[in-house]
Amino acid sequence: MSQFSRIYSLVPSALRRRLPRVVLSSLCSAVVDLVGIAALVSVLLVVLDDNITSSNPLFAWLYQWLGFGSESAFVTFVCLAVLVLIALKGVVGVALQQYRSCYMLMLYADLSKRMYDNYLSRGLLFVRSHHTTRLVNNVNAVCHRFAAGVISTLLGVFTELLVVVTLLVLLSFYNPMIVILAVVVFVPIALIYSRVIRRRMAENGREENRLQVAQNKTMYEALRGYADIEIAGAKPSITKRFANGIDSLRYYSLRASRMRSAASYVIEFSLVLGVVAVILLGMAWGHSVGTLKLFLGVFAVAAYRIVPSINRIMGGWTEYKRNGYVVDLLAEELAVSVPEIPQTKEKLPFEESIELRDVSFGYGGDEAKSVLENFSLLVRKGERVGIQGSSGRGKTTLFNLLSALFIPTKGELRVDGKPIETPLQRRQWQNNVAYVSQDLFIPDQTIAENIALGVERQNIDPERLQRAIRAARLDDFVASLPEGVDTVTGEAGCRLSGGQRQRIGIARALYKEASVLMFDEATSSLDEQTEREVVEAVAGISEANRSLTIVVISHNSKTLDFCDRIITL
Repeated sequence: MSQFSRIYSLVPSALRRRLPRVVLSSLCSAVVDLVGIAALVSVLLVVLDDNITSSNPLFAWLYQWLGFGSESAFVTFVCLAVLVLIALKGVVGVALQQYRSCYMLMLYADLSKRMYDNYLSRGLLFVRSHHTTRLVNNVNAVCHRFAAGVISTLLGVFTELLVVVTLLVLLSFYNPMIVILAVVVFVPIALIYSRVIRRRMAENGREENRLQVAQNKTMYEALRGYADIEIAGAKPSITKRFANGIDSLRYYSLRASRMRSAASYVIEFSLVLGVVAVILLGMAWGHSVGTLKLFLGVFAVAAYRIVPSINRIMGGWTEYKRNGYVVDLLAEELAVSVPEIPQTKEKLPFEESIELRDVSFGYGGDEAKSVLENFSLLVRKGERVGIQGSSGRGKTTLFNLLSALFIPTKGELRVDGKPIETPLQRRQWQNNVAYVSQDLFIPDQTIAENIALGVERQNIDPERLQRAIRAARLDDFVASLPEGVDTVTGEAGCRLSGGQRQRIGIARALYKEASVLMFDEATSSLDEQTEREVVEAVAGISEANRSLTIVVISHNSKTLDFCDRIITL
């Protein structure tokens, strides 16, 4: 029950209120199926029984009430009526299924958005310290498994249980022995089957998820590092690892399929066992086989509907146990309380200085070794400050602290003497900061959308865009393109050179009209000529706007020649 309580708590309140209607739609589908079976039986009866209008009270009444004059006309009417009924059944069935599918997709979308927002709200440190492929899998596959493999499956099991119970109650009015026989035959076997496979399916589901994450990781790494893999001749090794993962996934998928399919054969065995039990017990109690025909017939008709339901119940329960691990995973992930990040375009006023005061920071929490310890830095507005130092000295960490992407474990960030403490203040400060890194983020969009990152295409200011392009010295390059600023850059800017990508980063900073420009090894991957051109562009921007504050990290001291002062870590 605690597991079901956790499942229920994961469903948002708005969708929780719609659950009874979803259950009702499932029950209606079951009723529609029963009506369809009854209609087909009616056709068989009127075709195979020549005296149906006299031997069957219902058909006799219908024959008289509609005023038919011949058996053939009545048979034609019944056949056409059943045809229309089956067509209506299909339309109603599709509509009911669509309603349930819409609900499940809404649930998946809501969970996926919540997970997505939750991860992004935990900050840069959280994202950097977790495998990207695992986070992506949680947002997409795990949320989908919860909606389709847990909620949808449990609703199906619950609906089929109601159908079976309803049928058994109705049968008890006719002959309680049929109900007793059905319970004695089906329930123990179903319970034994469920208990045997429950743990195996739960373990199977967790292992499938782990292997799927590993496969995504292998594929992501192979595509991202294709050039290095090809040059190093590592393709056979990577391919073997991927193939081994596929084989493992195939094994666990086949194992799950085998356990699911076993349910139908178990139920089939139960049905035959029930028939044999009726015959043997009846004969043992002195009844002839002839006297048992009617009892067996009713039992067979009941089993015709009950057996598929029990089959779906067992199969659904098996599938639920296979996907049950996602409940704990989602509950654990969504239980983490994260502050809501305010979405505002307002900029924090910046007139005097940025200050890090007695700041310490370490990766891994308070107990971790500090990358920066009791560090203080004051950058005045309009200054051009260079930062250099060997790898691992905390240069990029310093940038992340200055831009409020990292929160110090000790000390504080101050702007104009006021501490930056709340999420709103951090958001307002980041609106005033532009960050150009060595590995610049270039989504597969147009040049215009990359420069005005985060702005809808129709809302981009064309004049502001052109000013940024000219200042970043991108105008000649853009003019040479047939589609100009509407040229798509390709995945990760693959259609651009290194210098062009960095100039787009500079243009992005200028379009933002930020007061602080930060460059983290932005030219380290460029050739000497291109590096010089990019540095000249930055220096030119600084000269044209002396109120602009620029902080630059570089291993190359020549890159920092235009700076007012250089800090060595």
